[in-house]
Amino acid sequence: RNIFKVKKSNAEKSKKMEKEEKFFRETFMYDKEINVINTATAERSVPSKRRVDLPVTAGERLDVIDVTEGNAVICRNSEGRYGYVLVEHLNFR
Repeated sequence: RNIFKVKKSNAEKSKKMEKEEKFFRETFMYDKEINVINTATAERSVPSKRRVDLPVTAGERLDVIDVTEGNAVICRNSEGRYGYVLVEHLNFR
């Protein structure tokens, strides 16, 4: 019985990640292929001020998807949510 719950949970997580990706593509008008170009760790917790900002928690691992012209990068968290994170809040080691 527990096996079925795990499969259902993975299916739900996959569906949520697809929904987040769709929202990201529409909001950011992002039509490129999504590739992880680097990974980073959040240096400190930062709440999001706008919907396009990704709230991060200190120590959280993030996938860096794209670099912007300013001092922010587009990141994806473990829940599949995308958003801008300032480079100064990240550690790339």
